[in-house]
Amino acid sequence: MIARVTWGKIKPGKWDEFERLWNGYASENAGSPGMRGRILLRDQGNADAGYGVSFWDDSAAFETFRATMPAPPAMQDCFVGQYVTTVTTVSGATLPGLT
Repeated sequence: MIARVTWGKIKPGKWDEFERLWNGYASENAGSPGMRGRILLRDQGNADAGYGVSFWDDSAAFETFRATMPAPPAMQDCFVGQYVTTVTTVSGATLPGLT
């Protein structure tokens, strides 16, 4: 299993809009082949920063999703230009369904 972890900074005052867009996009794509789930995390130390984490059966499932379901431009417009994405191997989990 792999996880895609993205950290980003959101334009001041745009978090609520970003969260609404993120949740809509997540709901629309919840049944994507190979996706185990996803979460959005808001940084408690910086209210304009957060993490998106998605869990996938394998890299192929993730790459197929990424190629066919790009994030909506309105969501990208919420970023200040600072974001970093890393794809990782999941080597342990205690969340139900993510083992």
